[in-house]
Amino acid sequence: MNCCDIFKVFDEKNNLIKEYNHWKLLIRNRNSTLGNCVVIIKRHIENYSDITEEEMKEFTQVVKDTENSLKEAFKYDKINWMMLMMNDKHVHYHVLPRYANKKYFAGLEWEDNAWPSMAKIFTERKDELDQEILNQIKEEIKKHISQ
Repeated sequence: MNCCDIFKVFDEKNNLIKEYNHWKLLIRNRNSTLGNCVVIIKRHIENYSDITEEEMKEFTQVVKDTENSLKEAFKYDKINWMMLMMNDKHVHYHVLPRYANKKYFAGLEWEDNAWPSMAKIFTERKDELDQEILNQIKEEIKKHISQ
């Protein structure tokens, strides 16, 4: 099956944080919360049940790396992993660090207005962040991720 345009949608060229054998971790170009990322399986599959054992085994490392680096970088209070696939029919997760209090980073105030309820991934920040701000967030995460 040919791959969809998911890597273009999330601008892999500019937003890649780390590439694994089977997965890619990217900063999300529309950050709903500070450090909002996406984890995307590299091969095109539309059903979670199609993930192989090898891909799932590696995914456990992706989860550890992602959560640890975001915790170190931004000191989140909770973290949400969401698999929606309503628009982008390709297995991927939205990773949303959640914050009880305002955060300040890259000259911006970040507030999790939905706290402590379910994250509002599509209603918080509808505009794409300037690539320079995304780069600052991305580099902060990279500083704390295992290589």
